[in-house]
Amino acid sequence: MRRPLTAIAGLALATVTALAATACSGNSTSSTGGGEASGTTKIVLVAKADASDYWTAVKEGALQAGQDLGVTVEWVGPATETEPDKQLQQLDSAINGKPAGIGFAPQDGAQAQAPTYLQKAQDAGIPVVAFDTPVADTDIPIATIASDNKQIGAMAAEKLSELIGGQGTVGIIAHGEVGTAADRRDGFIDWMKANAPGVTLLPAQNGNSDQAESRTKAAGVLTANPDLAGFFGTDDDSVIAIAEEVQSKGSTAVVIGVDASPDEIRLVKEGKITGGITQNPGGIGYQAVKVLVDAANGTQPAEKNIVSPAVWYTKDNLDSAEVVAVLGEQ
Repeated sequence: MRRPLTAIAGLALATVTALAATACSGNSTSSTGGGEASGTTKIVLVAKADASDYWTAVKEGALQAGQDLGVTVEWVGPATETEPDKQLQQLDSAINGKPAGIGFAPQDGAQAQAPTYLQKAQDAGIPVVAFDTPVADTDIPIATIASDNKQIGAMAAEKLSELIGGQGTVGIIAHGEVGTAADRRDGFIDWMKANAPGVTLLPAQNGNSDQAESRTKAAGVLTANPDLAGFFGTDDDSVIAIAEEVQSKGSTAVVIGVDASPDEIRLVKEGKITGGITQNPGGIGYQAVKVLVDAANGTQPAEKNIVSPAVWYTKDNLDSAEVVAVLGEQ
């Protein structure tokens, strides 16, 4: 079970606290809260995946919202982030079940076909919210609840540039080629090109959010560039793989990344990862359910894009108020 999460809403929505998390596992999880709506109002969230620390945290926030708001929340998702056909089948099944609302976090490979399915949901009168990742080429979602991933990439670039003194060669392992991975990658690259003329960027590698594949890619980068100054991973799987390979090869490259899984935090505490930028996954899950419940009750969101804040953490600020508000006590 992950630690308690403080769910921070974006823009016009109020701050809410996700208290005790509900332990859960498997590809489909539902939770029913108290109140009159219990058992009658069902919200379904179709996630990118159901087998990582990040998605477990999003799920905990969603299930907590179900308890707080008195609705049933059903969570589904493929085992990995590279099963778009399975995810679209799960989305279609959710639509056929005619819930009060659907949240959808599209896999990269599901983006092209997703608008067709979301049109089916709209035709059935089911409100849809995109969470964690926007859905491309459609305006059907009544809101998108996500971090500003280009800004996360830019923040990472600024931090890494400071850590390496604005000089040297830098590698990147991304966890995909479109969606959040592309936004973080491109935000990082754009900031470096605009603000760090002394940094040489190597071509970004795609690790497909798989630690083994990411480590293989990191090994290739380090072998070809033994004097690498810095290395950036766009998610927890990529940065953990980078850190392990940097240690294995005895490299002095500064490693930073995104997300805050238990293994990533452990590596930060051990000094093998210098720092990370964490989203508020529990808050994203909580707000997805909240917006859908409001929509089911006739209230549309005040904002189309609800931005979930992100914070920079290192072993030295894990107990700061800003970081504890997102990660809890470490």
